Amino acid sequence: MFDAAAGAVGLVARTHRAISRTGVLSGFVYACVSAGITIGGAVADLTLTTTGIGRHYRPFQSTVAGRRIGAALNGAVGDSLTGRYAALATPMRLRADGADLPLAALRQCQDASPHVIVLVHGLLENEEWWQQDAAEDRVDFGRGLAEDLGASVLRVRYNSGRPVADNGRELALLLDEVVANWPVPIERLSLVGHSMGGLVARSAVHHAVTDGLPCAGVVGDVVCLGTPHQGSDVERAAEAVGRTIGLFRQSAPLATLFVLRSAGIKDLRHGRIAASERVGRQLFVAATLARDPDSWPGRVFGDLLVTPASATDSTQTADRRTLGGVSHNALLRHPRVYAELRGWLRG
Repeated sequence: MFDAAAGAVGLVARTHRAISRTGVLSGFVYACVSAGITIGGAVADLTLTTTGIGRHYRPFQSTVAGRRIGAALNGAVGDSLTGRYAALATPMRLRADGADLPLAALRQCQDASPHVIVLVHGLLENEEWWQQDAAEDRVDFGRGLAEDLGASVLRVRYNSGRPVADNGRELALLLDEVVANWPVPIERLSLVGHSMGGLVARSAVHHAVTDGLPCAGVVGDVVCLGTPHQGSDVERAAEAVGRTIGLFRQSAPLATLFVLRSAGIKDLRHGRIAASERVGRQLFVAATLARDPDSWPGRVFGDLLVTPASATDSTQTADRRTLGGVSHNALLRHPRVYAELRGWLRG
């Protein structure tokens, strides 16, 4: 928090210098404020370390709100956290019932099915997004697929701010460990990804095939829900705004705000990854806020984050569904989406 405050003061100071030609006094003031923040951070760090105050409190990610904040923080600047703030960076791991699921525990998994479905969340999310906001008009995809298809469902948590290719490679290795530790032979491995999670899932298949991992032989399906295969207009707009702001001396310091976004977010500008022809089947599901997906608002605006053209990507071999009246986040829990997913995976 102190480092973020220091960064904000530095941004304001640079903007002030770019606008004002007589900033000697203001520069001195900003230097004093920055020094005060630096000293305050050092004192707070020393106090927490020497007194042990922090040991009396639970980690902030032990609460639902804290985990949401952690997921958002990782998505926004996750690639920067792995250095100085490693404790805040989310390592890729399996999750079950709100806790980490060690690979060794898979061997003791009761009622293990030869059909394993892996849910991969999207940007700024964690695995709890698949099941939060329980209501009559919402479906827990994991529980529903386990009950309706007799499959075993695993959820993955990862740092969505890292490059998609890096997360894809790590997911491929994790899937290989799942195959090696599963108590019964896995006959079918299905990957279901929301938004960025679809890109990570496809990247994982690509790395598994390229590296000759055993898990590649059992991957039967990849389902992408609202995935920007052809890139996100929102990220492209952010890139364009950042470049435009940087062209002018007075506003150039503000362009730093656009540079700070994570590598994972920047990867959404183009979306494309090296696809593998070894995937058995692919299902691409797009959403639009418009009731009629074929209307011009539905085609142009989509779910406000991803257009149907990008989410269905006509250049790839896949089955496609476009659902009207569904938001981007609702793709995780909407009954109509679940009905399409269940029917397709039952095939």
